[in-house]
Amino acid sequence: MSSNDNEEISAVDIAPVIRRFLAQAETGELKTKGLYPSRCDGFDLVVSFGQGQPSGIPWVALLGPGQKVSKGIYPVFLYYRASDHLILAYGVSETEAPILNWGSIIQPKPRVGDRMRALGFEARRYGDSWVAADYAKASTASSQAGFADQLSADLDTLLKDYRNVLEGSDMSSPESPLAENDEPAGAAAAPLNQILFGPPGTGKTYSTINHALQILDPEFLASHGENAKETRSALKLRFDSLVNEGRVRFVTFHQSFSYEDFVEGLRADTDAESGQIEYRVESGIFKKLCDDARTRGSGMTVGIRHSPRIWKISINGSGNSPTKDYCLQHGEARIGWGETGDLRGSPEQNPYYQRLGPSDKGTLAYFAEEIAIGDILVAIQSADKIEAVGVVTGDYSYDSTVPGGVISDYQHVRPVRWLFRNVNQSILPLNDGRQFTLKTVYPLERFSWADLLSYLEAQRVEPADQALASTEEKLSYVLIIDEINRGNISRIFGELITLIEPSKREGADEALSVELPYSKKPFSVPSNVYLLGTMNTADRSLAGLDIALRRRFSFKEMPPLPGLLDDVVVEGVEVGQLLRMLNQRIEVLLDRDHCLGHAYFMQLREDNTLEALAGIFRNQILPLLQEYFFEDWERIQWVLNDHRKTAPNRIISRAPNGAQALFGPDVSVPEHDMPWQINEEAFERVETYLGIIDHQALPATEGGRQVYLAPYTVRLLTSGSIEVLEGDELITPVKPVLRELAAKLSVSTISSTGQDLNTRALGRRVILAAEQVAQ
Repeated sequence: MSSNDNEEISAVDIAPVIRRFLAQAETGELKTKGLYPSRCDGFDLVVSFGQGQPSGIPWVALLGPGQKVSKGIYPVFLYYRASDHLILAYGVSETEAPILNWGSIIQPKPRVGDRMRALGFEARRYGDSWVAADYAKASTASSQAGFADQLSADLDTLLKDYRNVLEGSDMSSPESPLAENDEPAGAAAAPLNQILFGPPGTGKTYSTINHALQILDPEFLASHGENAKETRSALKLRFDSLVNEGRVRFVTFHQSFSYEDFVEGLRADTDAESGQIEYRVESGIFKKLCDDARTRGSGMTVGIRHSPRIWKISINGSGNSPTKDYCLQHGEARIGWGETGDLRGSPEQNPYYQRLGPSDKGTLAYFAEEIAIGDILVAIQSADKIEAVGVVTGDYSYDSTVPGGVISDYQHVRPVRWLFRNVNQSILPLNDGRQFTLKTVYPLERFSWADLLSYLEAQRVEPADQALASTEEKLSYVLIIDEINRGNISRIFGELITLIEPSKREGADEALSVELPYSKKPFSVPSNVYLLGTMNTADRSLAGLDIALRRRFSFKEMPPLPGLLDDVVVEGVEVGQLLRMLNQRIEVLLDRDHCLGHAYFMQLREDNTLEALAGIFRNQILPLLQEYFFEDWERIQWVLNDHRKTAPNRIISRAPNGAQALFGPDVSVPEHDMPWQINEEAFERVETYLGIIDHQALPATEGGRQVYLAPYTVRLLTSGSIEVLEGDELITPVKPVLRELAAKLSVSTISSTGQDLNTRALGRRVILAAEQVAQ
């Protein structure tokens, strides 16, 4: 095939390119310029065999507009030279997180890494891309009849999906779980709503720290690696500091978790004075997070204290007046009764003050003493409308000389930064349908600052100073929902299932606000709130998840990663391969949602002893398999490969047919009806775990030490396991015989810590004592 840099080919002509690509991959030649077309079916075609030295995985990528190999998504041919395997993949860049993603197209497709491992190979790179098609023995298959047609058809299907993504049909739909828009700066690569899903033990909850930091502090995450123990400690410390700041909250869903816990509900309380039970509306964890994100996560935080009180103030009554205009223009709040003098003194001695009624005195006390710096003032326009909203920025003062245009006795002053002016909005939706009362100053207890701010934003009320909205970048907030699929999603989220959509968030063109059922307050979800869920697929299949939730969340699979354990060896047992074999059998007998995660075995990196491995199988793996297979012991035996091992190395097996002793000679019970039993001693034998990988790869029984203690022969295998024979018959279980022999030899069966010795340790003591007696 001849080509030049300007030549373009169509999808149906891709086969000659791949044939040349496969042939060159065998030569070690890195040059590509002038050898391959620059375009293919409207996309840039890029070929790479490595930089400086030949890569073990050369590739051919087709790039759409704005996509780069280092940061993007693209169709790609990956050639795993060592296994002669070619994969056509829905590619994802490894260097930087892409802005676009493949959406729901790739959900049913396997990862490249999983496919290669299932074939018995390790995908050293590009394992997070998704398989569109693959071709075994590619170097020879490429010359066979039908290869070109199949290759072109596979690529054509993938390119159609690619065009759909680039054109926005799978990205811009309001219901698409991956259509994430208007995200705060620094978190563009993180979806607003994301679920980490996978089998148990794959590190989903563990990974939430990294995912939260990717949203909240991506620079810190990027400056630290992810593997070293000290690095993990640094990431955890940074995560904990964000938790202390309130920017990360954590909750676990369960069957009893409800809307009242998540959004808001009624809580019974006892009035301290009357002793009567009263019911108040209390916000749930999600609403509290949204309130903080709205009030503390934006530029509208200047000078506002946490959980400020809100005060109604009437500046010269309702309507317009020179006094009110002066205050709003000069950053003040003023009230009358100036003849009382400075309230910081002793106004009770003032005759004018003495003549005031309790209501007026209460107003003055509120204004001078109880209003705090950082509280919110709501200036009224009428009995039911708001004129302005501001934050108190300083202490009370008394102005002996009133500015021109201001009523002469308006001498009591508070400095205020008026955040909103000319609001002209009703107070009724916020104040339970109640108008303002005639009292000049009093606290508004029926709504919070977050409720007020949300209401003003929903009504499109612009700040008085446009710089307020951009004084600082929005701070992101994250809610981590562990075991999200264990809760009743419809019951917990309620109407919020719509509001969490990116296109329905505050500030979006299609933003929505609802009236909450208990407080009757308007509510919407800020654009700087992120939901990060974890989902155990063994607990409930992804296919059974509430479809409304599926449409609004992006899903990231967290598969088992046995490669993380490939360097862990326990007395000859390769733990990574052990996990692969277990999962391959589970996937065939059950499904991939019930595989075993690598986290179960990660402790072996620190303690790679047989005792630690035995504890994992005894206390975690076997109980989990019992749950998976509903006590179907035969299938559990198949997973453990016990049906092909010798009797001492089987973890589970059928009990010997002792039916005659149980029922007498007249009852015949078939062998397959006998109950299953667990061989505790098998947990302590390395052959047990070697046999899970390959029952024929067991270590030889010769070469160990053995002693004869009539009528038994006790043998220490080269693997460290202990066997007891009576004649030629292998005795199980071993431990009762060892205890009997230990008693005859006066050997203690207790360790220095006061615990019973395990089979290995007791066997070694018996053998040592027998050898000393023989001498």
